[in-house]
Amino acid sequence: MNTNESNIFSKNIIELKLISDRLAEGKGENSQIFSNMYQILYIIEKKEIVTPKELMAELNIAKSNLAILARKMINDGQIESHKDLNNRREIYYSITPLGSEQLKLKLDSIEASCAFDSKKINNILTKAIEELRKLENKNQNPKKKKASAK
Repeated sequence: MNTNESNIFSKNIIELKLISDRLAEGKGENSQIFSNMYQILYIIEKKEIVTPKELMAELNIAKSNLAILARKMINDGQIESHKDLNNRREIYYSITPLGSEQLKLKLDSIEASCAFDSKKINNILTKAIEELRKLENKNQNPKKKKASAK
């Protein structure tokens, strides 16, 4: 990939992130906290239970920012915090029925805002996500490739 093609790819990745953030935030919800809140709900619902460390890695946010947001979400009844019975210092988050309902409403809202082209967009996004996951896996496992090359 030459420099010009690389720059186009990088710009497209940034543009995809910006557009997806705007779609996730919805109208009238300009604060980034909304996007992170729904991302947290989505991640927890997908994995069922999640540690703060996993959320920080997935969202690329600081521990202090996650702590503030998690506390707010716990107070709002969207998620629950649990301590590990074997290791009392280890904390896990799980989604509440209220959090699941709010996530569903948000996903429905995003779907409705894209309804006119949702099938076409979904097919394109599915293919793009598959390719990006391959690229992500390739970048996460560079040692395996070097070892097999020897």
